[in-house]
Amino acid sequence: MNNMTVIRVAAAAVLVAMAAGLARAAEDAGDLPGRWPRQTAWEWYARQPWLVGCNYVPSTAVNDVEMWQKETFDPETIDRELGWAEDLGFNTVRVFLNYVVWEADAEGLKQRMTKFLEIADRHGIRTMFILFDDCFKPEPKVGKQDAPVPGVHNSQWVQSPGAHRRDNADHWPMLEKYVKTIVGAFGQDKRVVLWDLYNEPTKSRPLVEAAFKWAREAKPSQPLTSCWLGADYSDILSFHCYGDLAAVRAEIDKLMPNRCGRPYVCTEWMARRGGSRFETHLPYFKLQNIGCWSWGLVAGRTQTFFPWGSKPGDPEPDPWFHDILRKDGQPHIYEEVRAIKAATGRLAPRQVLVPTAEKAALTWRYTIEKPGDEWFKSAFDDSGWRDAPAPFGTPDARIGRAPRTLWSSEDIWLRREFELSGSPRDAALLMHHDEDTEVYINGVLATSVPAYNAAYEEFEITPEARAALHQGKNLLAVHCRQTVGGQYIDVGILSDGN
Repeated sequence: MNNMTVIRVAAAAVLVAMAAGLARAAEDAGDLPGRWPRQTAWEWYARQPWLVGCNYVPSTAVNDVEMWQKETFDPETIDRELGWAEDLGFNTVRVFLNYVVWEADAEGLKQRMTKFLEIADRHGIRTMFILFDDCFKPEPKVGKQDAPVPGVHNSQWVQSPGAHRRDNADHWPMLEKYVKTIVGAFGQDKRVVLWDLYNEPTKSRPLVEAAFKWAREAKPSQPLTSCWLGADYSDILSFHCYGDLAAVRAEIDKLMPNRCGRPYVCTEWMARRGGSRFETHLPYFKLQNIGCWSWGLVAGRTQTFFPWGSKPGDPEPDPWFHDILRKDGQPHIYEEVRAIKAATGRLAPRQVLVPTAEKAALTWRYTIEKPGDEWFKSAFDDSGWRDAPAPFGTPDARIGRAPRTLWSSEDIWLRREFELSGSPRDAALLMHHDEDTEVYINGVLATSVPAYNAAYEEFEITPEARAALHQGKNLLAVHCRQTVGGQYIDVGILSDGN
């Protein structure tokens, strides 16, 4: 999460190595006082579903102070955005608190936390709260927060409790009261899944130790965790990794070399530029039953869609660094949302937008003579082409191929117009092809597929082709080339069932 990329990565490596060494020593000598026995940790973990969600800050908040103080707490936005999280299939969110909000308004913060839990619970979401944090600006304050710096990643994020309170023992009695009050108030609440006591601790091992001691004295039913310097105190181990799958496996190896200690979860991940992506990582996390919280949900005032180290005035990157949805709930990347929903079991089957001829004859215009170069464009004159019903090809009863029009030459070119009542927000092709096939939508290449398949199959289309679909008359154009064996072509379009 830190925008000082080089320093952060180097510090993380050192701290994880330190934590791993501390964890191994603790396991060898026996668990530290108050820490859950490993069997208890595994029994708790076995009762959980696969925990999958995100680190959540409302799009209207620039940091956790603005999220939680009375003047800017925004339950309407939280309700709307957690509804979108529910639609993605997320069952948990990781949420930062800030000590200074409690210091200024302890009872009010508890009331707003209760309201947040009520909203999240309505959406089937359980919450992991974070009490302390060593990232970014050292001195938090209540009141009006500075505006985000255009182009800068997380430009107004602040630490909790802040450097002065963290490093001054005179403030620790109040920090103790804060931990015990919050954990004590919600320590038996089933809507709270886990306590992350200290996010990315780099400044004070003594405060990490104290936070665990204070939280345990509040006797929560939920496990406690903290990455890095808090590993050897954690009931459930946690780690952060914004790299590719190889980096994730390396982090796990450093944290738990023998793979037989405690359950572990990944509480921060997903940075597209670093190869940390939903399409690759979610299936792995699910297969390994590793709970995971990606960074960000809705692009907003934290501006974490910009990369670490971005500069004032930088343009919006493509792709984004973090975050999933725009402020209106539309995905930044449609295929990514489908990957999330596929992993969480929320992916509705796509619906037929333009049918194939699998069940009923549909007429196409076609030619087997090579046409002009712009044959796939709407303005092309195809008056010299013939009309015939699809599918086209040669019969093969073994795999259910029953063409309505015999095609036995090397190449065939097809065109078909269709009407749409609106612009679909997502689309894909449904195609049975043998062999190499190119498909165009309104003159834009949608896909180019080599070889063949033996049944109707979905194919993703290019973003440009998806954007080319529009209300009214559209054109689907296909070229299929045959080199050896059987041959067959039939194409339709599906729309997002979600």
